[in-house]
Amino acid sequence: MVQVFALVIAGIFLLFGGVTLSRAGELDDRSETIGELASASDERVEPGGEATISGPVHVLESASPTRTGPEPNGGESAALWAWRVRQKENTGNGSRWRTAESELAIGEFAVDQGWDRVRVDATTLATDADGDPFDSPGLFLGDPETESYLGDLDPVNRFLERTGLASEDGVVSDLEFNVSVGGKTTMPDKYQATVVRDGDELVVRGELIETADGYALRGTDETPLAIAAGSLEDQREQVRSSVRLRRAAGGVFVGVGLLVAVLAVL
Repeated sequence: MVQVFALVIAGIFLLFGGVTLSRAGELDDRSETIGELASASDERVEPGGEATISGPVHVLESASPTRTGPEPNGGESAALWAWRVRQKENTGNGSRWRTAESELAIGEFAVDQGWDRVRVDATTLATDADGDPFDSPGLFLGDPETESYLGDLDPVNRFLERTGLASEDGVVSDLEFNVSVGGKTTMPDKYQATVVRDGDELVVRGELIETADGYALRGTDETPLAIAAGSLEDQREQVRSSVRLRRAAGGVFVGVGLLVAVLAVL
């Protein structure tokens, strides 16, 4: 009986290790894509093949998000509006932030390439009601550029948040000094967003086609559309750090699982 129990525990460790390593592999693919976008040249390409272009955005029809947050976000036209509402919940052994609502609002826009203006068909980037645009495999925005709490912080959590200790990547991000009820906490939800506005720089990769209105980039099964904004080098370094952390954690889980399995068999 003890041997069976030990093998079950070993299996759990191996399962967690495998899942963690698999996630590390997905993030590694994301890091490679960011590197490819960052190193792409602006050489002229012909329609009918893969192309990567970069330049300022020209908004043709502004995106219309269903939620804009409590703080003003400016009146400029938006090509893309990615937002999410983060909610802190209890997990039994602490607390964590999760995405409760999210949306990727897409307008009609083009990128002013040096040699032409290229319209971007970004409809393939749309996510479902539960999809987090900041985790979209084809959208590279980095951390949200704006954040607003949808309620008031108590004094202790206000201090921890202002010092950065209780931010999502902070040292005590899993701690909360207030009363919790069931799976909910009294920490207010927060609205996070990144808005790509008219004139912002974008990098876009997809299939280049020629239409009656000029050139356009679109996503296909062979060439999925990828859109990046902000500092690609910073994003790549963040993803690399996450990959290293998950590989280390996955290796520990697998190692412990194998050790427990060997001891159970002996």
